[in-house]
Amino acid sequence: MTHSAHTTDTGRTHYLLRGIFLLLLIAYPLTLHIGILKNGNLQPAVIILLGLILFSGVSMVANRNRTGWLLLICGSTLAVWLFTQEIDPALVLKLPPILISLFLMVLFSSTLIPGRRALISRIAEMMHGHKLDSVAEHYTRRVTVLWSTLFILMLLESILLALYASPKIWSLFTNFINYALIGLVFLIEYRIRVRKLSHLQHMAFPDFLLSLRRIEWRRLW
Repeated sequence: MTHSAHTTDTGRTHYLLRGIFLLLLIAYPLTLHIGILKNGNLQPAVIILLGLILFSGVSMVANRNRTGWLLLICGSTLAVWLFTQEIDPALVLKLPPILISLFLMVLFSSTLIPGRRALISRIAEMMHGHKLDSVAEHYTRRVTVLWSTLFILMLLESILLALYASPKIWSLFTNFINYALIGLVFLIEYRIRVRKLSHLQHMAFPDFLLSLRRIEWRRLW
């Protein structure tokens, strides 16, 4: 097999795996919400959640990311725990929104500590390919504060909904409304950024989303 053919096969495998992950990611909230609305059967959602965790772990290990081993251990432990013990799946399914919000809150807010550079500032610099001026640096730091605040509120909301809301309301917010809110804030902030930082060159919103995919995220940790 020639080098070019091997590269093509590798690229196809990469896109295939990414497509499978995306399908699982879309299927999870839909399966969970439908299960809650119909007969309370949460087993399919649990299986998809485990698939997401294990699939992510395998992909990260294949890319030589050691965090993948942690996901594999957690996913395997969770699978054994669920299928060998009498545990309510609803308790397990209420954890991901809390853990995701907690992770994002820490990811953003930890870069606001004195001596560290704001996460959005670093992302913007990678996207533009040059050092930010003082105006852009100040603005991107404020945007990092915005996202940190949003994820703190989402963390509190996820905890309160898990404790006090009905399963239907909990699922509606954590699986749909919260992500719609994130998308709305993302779009509004983009429009404000174009106006506030008019001296910088800005790409169209669809191109901006595509450029985010090309960022080497591991360089940010």
